[in-house]
Amino acid sequence: MKYGQIMPLLKQKITGIVLFGLLIAALSFLTLVIRDKNFKASTDYLIVQNQGVNQDFRTLSKSAEYTAKVLKESIRSELFLNEVLKTGKVSSEFLPFNKKERLGEWSWIVKMSQDSDSATFSVRILNNDQSQALAISSAISDVLVTKNNLFLGEGHNVAIRVLSGPMVEKNPTIANIVGTAIAGFILGILLGALWIVLREDRRKKEIFSQPRMSMHPGTHSRMEIAGNFMSDEEYRESLKYIDK
Repeated sequence: MKYGQIMPLLKQKITGIVLFGLLIAALSFLTLVIRDKNFKASTDYLIVQNQGVNQDFRTLSKSAEYTAKVLKESIRSELFLNEVLKTGKVSSEFLPFNKKERLGEWSWIVKMSQDSDSATFSVRILNNDQSQALAISSAISDVLVTKNNLFLGEGHNVAIRVLSGPMVEKNPTIANIVGTAIAGFILGILLGALWIVLREDRRKKEIFSQPRMSMHPGTHSRMEIAGNFMSDEEYRESLKYIDK
């Protein structure tokens, strides 16, 4: 379909498209509320490196970025989880006994993000129990600060320090809810518009693929054959195509 045909079609179906967008937004909101934990504990960390004689700022920045990436992968590992449990601040009972399910749940609970422009990163703990979220966050801080050599290796002149936290807040936040709803609405609008255009295009192809002799007089009017958005010139061209 041409652009001049698509826009009038979408304007005609705008109500249905908007309603579909609202439906997707509502489903996105419900999914966020159902799947997310009730509380989020956040802690910010700083990667401190002692500058060597031949190390410039760019080298240190790249090294800090690499260190954060290593810790991001390590924090979801079984080794890191075991070290967290060894602190005695949390009980292993909050996770499933099966090893695969255990690591899967741990990856869902612990989230880490890094700032590529600085030597900082954040660790977020998602949990339905506020006190347990704080306990897990505190245990992770102990491991990162005192046992980071287990994941970075000996000889790395690196220290991890807590900048702030843990800070607990209700989850999801208003910003998360609004962002998810808006993203769902936009996605619904796009999917609804695409579905309408594809359906109309398929309908026209089905009409013009029928042999001319199978079209009994009075069965299809000019408007039905041409579609609501076909010009006179296009209609005449379509008749030529059907005759062939």
